[in-house]
Amino acid sequence: YFVTYVSMAIEFSGLLHCVYLVQMLFAKITGKSMESDGPPRTRMQSFFFWARVLFSCAVLGFAFAVVLSALFTNKTSMWEGVPPVVSVVIFFLLVAFAGIMEGMQIAILAVVKLPEEDLRNHPTSKANCDLTFKGRNLQAFLIGRQILVTVCMFVVARIITLDVKPGLDKNIFDVSDSVQDKLFNSNILGAIITTVVSSLIWRVVASSFPIPFLSNPLIYLIIRLCLIIEASGLCSG
Repeated sequence: YFVTYVSMAIEFSGLLHCVYLVQMLFAKITGKSMESDGPPRTRMQSFFFWARVLFSCAVLGFAFAVVLSALFTNKTSMWEGVPPVVSVVIFFLLVAFAGIMEGMQIAILAVVKLPEEDLRNHPTSKANCDLTFKGRNLQAFLIGRQILVTVCMFVVARIITLDVKPGLDKNIFDVSDSVQDKLFNSNILGAIITTVVSSLIWRVVASSFPIPFLSNPLIYLIIRLCLIIEASGLCSG
């Protein structure tokens, strides 16, 4: 119960409501309707919802501004010798890659509940599902996926962890030492970025539109990669 109520409180706060905005944009792009079990929002509920969306977008934007500023000024724990531009590119690639793998698990398990006819009309999605559910591939895929996600998050954490010593180094955006130490150096902003951009957005989109999500040809290659990693025996113990 405790975890459930804490999760509901975080969602109610609106800190992560930008995820819903991405879900709506994806629905517009794909032309798919979003089904809701609840009644339509009242004006006050709509105002409160969009206020939290704006608040969430502002927090996420600020988090990106701080992290990117640190990356471009070499104030993170990224390995020495890596140019800032390369660090930024690697960061976004790994975040997207981890996000796709997060969404894949949700989408693959979601299509199990859909009618077979829906998959037949989408050959790419069907090929991805057939590969995943062939023999013991599902278990192997889940193991390989978890290894890849863990490695990606380890590298991302190394890239975006701020390394600024208040009083010795110049603070990000010239904030006070207390703000730098207690807020920026706590890496809570990096945690918000990884939670939203490398996990929640992809999970919400995948759960709402599993077939369009699995229609990405890149997913077939990622499934193969997960199977190869599991077959390598890295986690056989």
